[in-house]
Amino acid sequence: MKMLEAIVPDFSGLSSPIWAPLLSGPRERAAEAREFLQMSDYVLDREDYLAIYAEAADQAKQRTELAKCFCNRFAIHLAIKLGIPHGVRFARYELAFDRVVALVPLPTVRWILARCGEKRHRSLDGLKQSKFEALWDFEPQAGDHQSEAVTRALGMMDAAAVGKLLRAFSSPGMEKAAIKAIAADQAAHAFAMSIDGDKYRAARDRRRREKYPRAFGHPGNT
Repeated sequence: MKMLEAIVPDFSGLSSPIWAPLLSGPRERAAEAREFLQMSDYVLDREDYLAIYAEAADQAKQRTELAKCFCNRFAIHLAIKLGIPHGVRFARYELAFDRVVALVPLPTVRWILARCGEKRHRSLDGLKQSKFEALWDFEPQAGDHQSEAVTRALGMMDAAAVGKLLRAFSSPGMEKAAIKAIAADQAAHAFAMSIDGDKYRAARDRRRREKYPRAFGHPGNT
């Protein structure tokens, strides 16, 4: 099936203040839990564990996991709004632009275009449906060897244009609802997925040696 890229709309970016608790909160709660649950005689405190996580966590991976969660929730929201199986799936998180890119099946794009004139929706931001009529002539068996009109229409249907189509049938409050849901059951998992186990253990053991030098055979400077 032909897939088109789309910039997922209604996403303020992970650098936005409203996403900050989902990035920092799980790390802080994990540090507090480690301090409370540890059984070792060589106790590390919350600040120690925050420093350990700073070394062991891959922030890019955590952000990608959160972006994927948002994309999946957006796709479900869109499917409910449109009343069709969405087929929208996460492609990548672009850190440089702080945006989420999704893959959208061509039939979904055509379905949305066809209904833009039938249902009330948000603005298409200058996107003209008439320019994409050739998309209905797309021949799957032709692969990349489509007609000139189809090729031109596909060229205009770039990630920004497909994003505008998705936004037309999205809801302005969708991001806040997604953040609330992700905070409840997925933000902690995204943080856990970002931790490199080997780096975590190495940083923890080094921190203990530095904090308790005598116990580990290092008399220190005292």
